[in-house]
Amino acid sequence: MAFELDLEASRGIFFTEARQLLGEVESYVLQLEQNPDDSEVLNAAFRAAHTIKGSAGVFGLQVITHFVHNLETVLDRVRNGEIGFDANMSTLVLECRDHIAELVDSIEGGGSAEQVDGELAVVQDGLTARLKAYLHADETPPAAQAATPADADIAAVPAASGQQAWHISLRLARSTLCDGFDPAPIFAYLSTYGDIQDMVPVMDHLPAFAELDPEACYLGFELRFVTDRDEAAIQDAFEFLTEDSVVRILPHQCEPARWDALLQGYPEGVERGAEWLQQLGCQRPQAMQPAAVEQGSLVEPALAAIMAADPVAKATPKAKTSNKAAAPSQFIRVPSDKLDALINLVGELVIANAGTVEQAKHLNNTSMLEATSAVAGLIEEIRDGALGLRMVQIGETFQRFQRVVRDISMGLGKQIQLEISGEDTELDKSVVERIGDPLMHLVRNALDHGLETPEERQASGKPATGKLGLHAYHDSGHIVIEVSDDGRGLARDKILKKAIEKGIITPEQTLSDAEVNMLIFAPGFSTADQVTDISGRGVGMDVVKKNIEALRGSVQVRSRPGQGCTFEIRLPLTLAIIDGFMIGVGGSAYVIPLAFVRECLELPVGALGDDDDRMDIHYDLRGEFLPCVRLRKVFGSNAPKPKRENIIVVSSGGIKAGIVADQLHGESQTVIKPLGNIFEQNKAISGATIMGNGDVALIIDVPKLIGEVSSLTSQQIEQAHA
Repeated sequence: MAFELDLEASRGIFFTEARQLLGEVESYVLQLEQNPDDSEVLNAAFRAAHTIKGSAGVFGLQVITHFVHNLETVLDRVRNGEIGFDANMSTLVLECRDHIAELVDSIEGGGSAEQVDGELAVVQDGLTARLKAYLHADETPPAAQAATPADADIAAVPAASGQQAWHISLRLARSTLCDGFDPAPIFAYLSTYGDIQDMVPVMDHLPAFAELDPEACYLGFELRFVTDRDEAAIQDAFEFLTEDSVVRILPHQCEPARWDALLQGYPEGVERGAEWLQQLGCQRPQAMQPAAVEQGSLVEPALAAIMAADPVAKATPKAKTSNKAAAPSQFIRVPSDKLDALINLVGELVIANAGTVEQAKHLNNTSMLEATSAVAGLIEEIRDGALGLRMVQIGETFQRFQRVVRDISMGLGKQIQLEISGEDTELDKSVVERIGDPLMHLVRNALDHGLETPEERQASGKPATGKLGLHAYHDSGHIVIEVSDDGRGLARDKILKKAIEKGIITPEQTLSDAEVNMLIFAPGFSTADQVTDISGRGVGMDVVKKNIEALRGSVQVRSRPGQGCTFEIRLPLTLAIIDGFMIGVGGSAYVIPLAFVRECLELPVGALGDDDDRMDIHYDLRGEFLPCVRLRKVFGSNAPKPKRENIIVVSSGGIKAGIVADQLHGESQTVIKPLGNIFEQNKAISGATIMGNGDVALIIDVPKLIGEVSSLTSQQIEQAHA
């Protein structure tokens, strides 16, 4: 049972690594489309496909092994210069890659690993036929090899088939079974591209029963194997053996010296090895003198030179790259739920320490305050380290759009070049997982609506090839993702007309360009003349805005008619623990994310005027127009107004604003807790946190607060800044 559980866990690792390798294959193929002569990229694609096949063979996933075998062979012919890599080849390899991904999903979901059926079988048959068309193209039968007398009494293979008989000598390491490795899939894998005509088990090293270690492996095998593959391909079948295993491969048609080297290297002795070789039909081309065998006079003088010149014949341990002691792995795999649990525990630790600090302040105990301050510093380091474990680069998310842009642009008849920058920008794993869909909507809309056809671009004086950009960078504790294009831009008049038709705005309303651009995020809004399978139903952009806001982010649009459009997405680096700035309004406490805070000002009496009924006001900040929001009015506080108010100057999306509060409590570590559905309609808050005294403080959503409760329009703000 323990072995079965270990095998299932290992298969889980295979599924994860297979998907990573499939992603690499896609990336390599897209690079080859731009530079078909890049041999390094081609070799990398071949190695990735080969690793998938080999790993699938080890776990007995024959449905994957059989299919990938044909793909690997086609790529091998491309490497050898027998086939050219063109657009048709690229499309075929990408479709094969997609099919392999579906096979992986099917098997992981409990599907058969032995055979494929249903719709997958139909797809696989079609792809296999297309692959075999490349395999049989311009194929000429190799010259027939003369059979030796030693081969006359065994099952002959037609020379025209290009197949050859091989002898394989395998000695498994003692630790093979302890390492959880089952040797049986190796032979199943060999059978996918050849015929194991005979096999002899070697049990010469099996000890007496009293000395038997039930966890040790004492087995060896001698095989006769017929295939059209070369020696290196056969050697690859044993790639996943443990370090101390020994593999020796010998073609039946070989030089006498190689036969002698193999025979001399048998740990069971020359005579025992000769019996196995003769039994399996592998005999020395020229008769060996008995004296030479006994004394080793024929082999020993030249043995070192022969084995140095022919590494495959060496009787040396099979190296396993992933187990090299000299190069230990620098990474370990940790389930994401364990990281989530760690982050939650760190958050609870932050809250518990805040409570300890409150108690120390209440007791006015200086020594305890110093101790809690030291603990708080350590907790902050632990917090940063724990959050860093969940940080991943956004490059993997960006790279998936290479294929999307390629396929959609081909379908639309457009020439589009994808430009990516900031791939190494890091943000929380949970944010990366949830930003993929909004980005997909934006990219598809840019491809369908934003970028023109080559003819349209040339008619307007642009290059025939359009540019689509994906860029990421950090800014003030946030990550900014930009999706830009150099297409036609947003049609202001068309947007206004459609918005009036749908009742989103009235004909009397006057909107700035920024406000008009934001209308495209209204539910059901679309200016597409016809609905396609790419866009036009008016649900994509609405989903984009909702998903981004669910991540406590914001989206803005900048458009220049005839020159292009840019969508700017601003997201928090993490969704778990942040640095906050605590303020007081009436008898309640609120937290502003510290990344938004620029400065704090204590206002003199009457600095904001006597009109306390207004929610939005303005303040002259050193000659700069600063729109402000009174939190007392936002949250309906009836507490007495303090003599002096305070302004917290915040910035979001390049726009400054002020938040008017009663008290300033200072910085604090804030553990974000989600709010219930009852708070969904409140645009001023994004979450809550638990303070040291056990009270709940609401977290201010700065971008929404500025956008929702201020009556100043973006146009007025721009004029004030001009």
